[in-house]
Amino acid sequence: MESNVRVLKAIGAWLFLVLLGVAAAAVTIALVNKYMYGPETDVKAYFEDLRDGDGGEALGLLNARVPDSNAAMLDGDPLETAAAGIEDLEVSTVSDDGEQAVVRADYTLDGQEHSSEFRLHPADTQWGFFTVWAFDETPLPTVEVRLPGATSVDINGMSVALPESSRQFSAFFPGTYTASYTSEFVETEPVSTVVTSPGQRAEILLEARPTQKLEDEVDRQLREHLDGCAEQDTLYPAGCPFSFEFDGRVDGEVGWSIESYPDPEITVGDGADGGWSLSPARGTAKISFDSLDLFTGDVERIERTVPFEVFADLRVDDSTVTVTPRR
Repeated sequence: MESNVRVLKAIGAWLFLVLLGVAAAAVTIALVNKYMYGPETDVKAYFEDLRDGDGGEALGLLNARVPDSNAAMLDGDPLETAAAGIEDLEVSTVSDDGEQAVVRADYTLDGQEHSSEFRLHPADTQWGFFTVWAFDETPLPTVEVRLPGATSVDINGMSVALPESSRQFSAFFPGTYTASYTSEFVETEPVSTVVTSPGQRAEILLEARPTQKLEDEVDRQLREHLDGCAEQDTLYPAGCPFSFEFDGRVDGEVGWSIESYPDPEITVGDGADGGWSLSPARGTAKISFDSLDLFTGDVERIERTVPFEVFADLRVDDSTVTVTPRR
């Protein structure tokens, strides 16, 4: 009898150990499924691809639907720059019904708190236990950049063409995209936009402003034109914005000088050639000549200040500035 009791105890202990092993295996499988094969793992891997600037891996992992836009931001340094500001990443599963999981990533981007959600589904199993997840098809965001009057722009450190002064770029999310432009004659303040969700449509509108060199060149050409007008020995300088109506007889030469030069405002967006334009600007000229009285023979010195207004077209190319005065 004692022998049977010992056998039963041994069998019970063995069964307990078997059940304990099965439970431990189940817990191990669950933990491996969550932390090595779970949907959160894929989201973390996606963020690593962004930080590494590996657009090819990120596209495949995300199962991305790429818009019909320029792809310059989808790889290399521009992508790495877009993700450089991502910090304090925390990934958690919002829901998982076995058919689809929703994973949320909380993070700071350039110091601001944001979150993005990703949808994944089971795609396969490994070893009969471990679920392999895949992202649902995910549309990429787009960033449209506009700079009136320009044919190129810098985005995240890369110079890209800007046909017709505007272009749309495909982008990964989350990320920060910063556009700017600097040349010899034109510059802009950098403008950034943050994309955090699939299919988001973001816009960056850059405002061009003249550099000091452009302002100096416009001033030089206008002064050169007006000084040329002042050299003409006539009451009506040809092609010039000023003249003097006089019914009497001029005795000798007519002398002109510019008392105050106009200072037009340089703007972009309204003109025809490259979008640049000059606002009308006022100045004053001084005319001096002798007037002869045909009846008395007296000569009178005439000196007058003549106000005038300048209208001019402005064309700005990469290395050329052309000011064309209009009457």
